[in-house]
Amino acid sequence: MSNFFAKGPDYFSLFEKGIGISCQAAKVLQTSFTDGVIDKKEITQLKELEHEGDKHVHYCSNLIADAFITPIDRSDMMDMVRAIESITDSIDDIGNQIYMMHISNANETTVRLVDLIVKSCEGLCTLMTDFKQFKKNLKSIKEMSVYVNHLEEEGDAIFSEAMRELFDPANKMEMIDVIRLQNLYNTMENSLDYCEDVADIVEQIIISNT
Repeated sequence: MSNFFAKGPDYFSLFEKGIGISCQAAKVLQTSFTDGVIDKKEITQLKELEHEGDKHVHYCSNLIADAFITPIDRSDMMDMVRAIESITDSIDDIGNQIYMMHISNANETTVRLVDLIVKSCEGLCTLMTDFKQFKKNLKSIKEMSVYVNHLEEEGDAIFSEAMRELFDPANKMEMIDVIRLQNLYNTMENSLDYCEDVADIVEQIIISNT
């Protein structure tokens, strides 16, 4: 059986490639926030990465649909592929928010949330490498899943405090700026939720296959 799979597609590499695209998008976003003034040229790269992610999903769908035998359930594999793509899409959505709402400057909250998105994607890259041999790497996979979940919880705390500050009666910020930041914070927090979803799917698959 192992020889059979060795000759066929490396299905687990599909997950690695997908999260690699997400990670690249997260780092492009982080770079655009580096100097406090958002680099719009960097932001435009996100759309290209989102298209690359879409193409990868279509490739995965065709490969999995045509497979005679897969190492894990087809539906689980597609859930993983789509969940990973949701991360890339959500990062692209951040770029869309920045463009549509004419946001030019980063602040402490956005920088912290973007840093968490990058750390989460990097953690998921490690997780997908270990997932290739998940029966041998149960401990490291569990540790990385906990790590990604912790980052999401940290993001929740940052998000809650930032939203509270936005709507503080003492806040003299213009309402249009409040709306801009509210939408941007929500979109960034969604990215962290999608990262947590991927870690949760990995754990569910392992439970079903061990």
